Amino acid sequence: MDIRQSEREALIPFLDNVFNQQHEKQFVDNMPESVEQTWAFGAWIEDQLAGGIVGKRQYDTLHISLLGVDEAYQKFGVGSKLMQAMEKHAVQEQVKTITLTTKAYQALGFYLKQGYEVFGELEDVPMAGTTKYYLAKKISR
Repeated sequence: MDIRQSEREALIPFLDNVFNQQHEKQFVDNMPESVEQTWAFGAWIEDQLAGGIVGKRQYDTLHISLLGVDEAYQKFGVGSKLMQAMEKHAVQEQVKTITLTTKAYQALGFYLKQGYEVFGELEDVPMAGTTKYYLAKKISR
């Protein structure tokens, strides 16, 4: 066996095939349709981009990968409005769960106020002295 560093683009088709085979074995005749979509919303104040949110839907789950608000516009509800817009869109698209991650120095309290629950945490990730939190929110059954 020879393990080599490889280009991501060269491995993706192979790995996609492996995972598709696993899904087919698991779900046999009832394989759910794989819906992968990226959704993004921006918050604009007087022609100035104040914040943005990006998430990726896969099956019945949306993972919020990015949420940021310019420091000048923090504490004015921009982040909350962006979360509400993403959640509203997710409900319309029949998403059942939203997940996200945050680090101890970022916005854990904000997400808890939005109704998200911590389901896991890792100390010293991504670096010593900080904690990475994994959160989820059920938005429909």
